[in-house]
Amino acid sequence: LLVASLIHRILKLRGVPEKLRTYSTMVWLFNPFTITIGTRGNPNNHFVQAAFWYGLVVHLRIYPIIYALPIILVLDPLHFQSGKKPALVDWIFATVAGSTFLVFTGLCFFLYGWEFLHEALLYHLTRTDPRHNFSIYFYHIYLHYEREFSILEKLVSFLPQFTVQLVLIYRFALDLPFCLFLQTLAFVAFNKVITAQYFVWFFCLLPLILPWSKMELKWKGLGCISLWIGAQTHWLLWGYLLEFRGKNVFFQLWMASLFFLAANAFVIINVIRSHLYCPLFKKSQSNSGDGLKAE
Repeated sequence: LLVASLIHRILKLRGVPEKLRTYSTMVWLFNPFTITIGTRGNPNNHFVQAAFWYGLVVHLRIYPIIYALPIILVLDPLHFQSGKKPALVDWIFATVAGSTFLVFTGLCFFLYGWEFLHEALLYHLTRTDPRHNFSIYFYHIYLHYEREFSILEKLVSFLPQFTVQLVLIYRFALDLPFCLFLQTLAFVAFNKVITAQYFVWFFCLLPLILPWSKMELKWKGLGCISLWIGAQTHWLLWGYLLEFRGKNVFFQLWMASLFFLAANAFVIINVIRSHLYCPLFKKSQSNSGDGLKAE
């Protein structure tokens, strides 16, 4: 409910009509993934305050750190002016967010030691899930689960993910909500570990881009939804045969993972093609000296 409230407020600040705001917010509230995963227990214009909350969020859940670069790019003085000293905006945000993260993480390290640091941060660098993992890497992880992975193998698994992130940031950073959605969708699709609760990460951002999408629900929209859900259902069928029936279908499950990645890539491409690029902040053309204004 809090996320829905924030979605509605953000869309209102961006000038989206009330009826369209309501429909977009409903995409989050009545999304079956949101309801199912959220209830099973997994799930502003004051930039200093925003920086604090961002730092705290990264402390609590490390993955939003991928949003740091596009946020800093948007707050660059060439694109954003909030006060008398716009050149300090991006530095203040980075300083406040980074300090908040370090303070809370340092406090937890003081209280719980290296166990906290491993479970909260370092574990993600070495995590391996040979079962119930939608990722294309799961088969390789399963075949080599008993041995330690080399540094090269770990880096190779991050390279496609890192490359896609940089490309999306470079191209769409100034259209911040859209960039964050694409980043999250791509981050999940190319991640070494993918489980169902990860999908909620980008579903909460979907309503923020719908008002700028030219994709009609019929046919292209319905096609993308059907392909994505179909690829997931296809994977779950083989997953059921493996985990509940004990069938040796690891190879088939890996092929289903490849198909699921292809479906995600297809959705990403079509979302990009259907999007109306809309920078979050635009230069003011007036001579009043007001600088840059929010759209």
